[in-house]
Amino acid sequence: MQRTGHRWLVIVSLGLLLIACVTRMSDVQNDTPRQGWWEQRGPVVPHGTFPSDCSLCHAGNEWHEIRADFEFDHATETGVELVGAHAAAECLRCHNDKGPVATFFARGCSGCHEDVHRGGFGRECSACHTEDDWRPDERITDHQVTRFPLVGAHAAAACWSCHPGAETGVFIGVDTSCEACHADDLARATDPDHLAAGFVSGCDRCHIPTAWTGAAFKHPGFPLGGGHAGLDCSECHAGGVFTGTPSDCYSCHTSDYAATTSPNHTSAGFPTTCETCHTTSSWLGASFNHSTWPLTGAHLAADCADCHAGNVYAGTPMDCFSCHATEYNNTTDPNHTSAGFPTTCESCHTTSRWEGAMFNHMFPITSGAHKNFDCSDCHTTPSNFMLFSCIDCHEHNESDMADKHDEDEITGYVWASSACYMCHPDGRH
Repeated sequence: MQRTGHRWLVIVSLGLLLIACVTRMSDVQNDTPRQGWWEQRGPVVPHGTFPSDCSLCHAGNEWHEIRADFEFDHATETGVELVGAHAAAECLRCHNDKGPVATFFARGCSGCHEDVHRGGFGRECSACHTEDDWRPDERITDHQVTRFPLVGAHAAAACWSCHPGAETGVFIGVDTSCEACHADDLARATDPDHLAAGFVSGCDRCHIPTAWTGAAFKHPGFPLGGGHAGLDCSECHAGGVFTGTPSDCYSCHTSDYAATTSPNHTSAGFPTTCETCHTTSSWLGASFNHSTWPLTGAHLAADCADCHAGNVYAGTPMDCFSCHATEYNNTTDPNHTSAGFPTTCESCHTTSRWEGAMFNHMFPITSGAHKNFDCSDCHTTPSNFMLFSCIDCHEHNESDMADKHDEDEITGYVWASSACYMCHPDGRH
């Protein structure tokens, strides 16, 4: 019995000792062992070059405790100034058992920082990054010197929306064609149906980087102006067919041409070059360039039918009398017919109106006593408008003229209006 009890005592003691060892090992794993290092601070600092006086840096009985008043002027002691985020970094981030700091410092940024860009942006990290923050600032401006400057909506797009892998810093060359990124937009475009019409490339012919919607096609070959500017594509390109669409007016406006009655284009045989008279603003309000007989004055407001009776345009006479024979015959002040006035109406009349004619008198009647005369004061009969002179009203004979004028002054003169006006330019005595 004594042996058995002693045996059990040994077994219990060994068990308690084992439990104590396991517990201690657990404490070593969970707590910082004496003279150990915190794992989060990195590997052990090589102290080979440090002063032998540990109290210069350490305090108390704990090896990991640094003196509260400890200061180290990195710029003075090492010649390397720590700025930005480097000034707040743990010493062990650079000084550890990986090797001499000078070796890594000579490599530049890549000595400590992994190149997540995989060499795609070269070795000059400072081109994008600063020491204040690892995140790059205002780098979008650098994109302007690439083959795809970022403007409009592209400037606000996330980098990884075009560069797969950009979340992890991997930027590789990408296809800069619009359809490479906008294939889904291309497939959804139905007004017009881009795929059916063959609009599968060159998106920038219609779209701008501001927004995918609201495209504006430049329409080369047939500029869209006036009434054409607000039309839907399908009004000219029926059935979504864009290739081979005629660009002449008549092809689209045949029904307008046929329906026009003022004047009737069909019966008049007007040419189908609609742009000769019409503009793109409206089919109505055409303006014909009446170059063969310029329309001025009252003729501008005349209707085509006033001159082109019966909708006949070919062979219309261009002289005034052909249209104004009635006015010529009805005029009594003076009576054109009895006076035998020529039918070249433009000699006295203008296109402004038939009344108020101005005759170019063969001798001046715009001043002196003649100024306010009526035609009938001198031309007393309808037939005495031709070969009229001063002496027809102011009767004189040569002897009378000789008595009143120096003989030398009248020698060689013919007693007609031209002679009278040599001395009486305004018709006065």
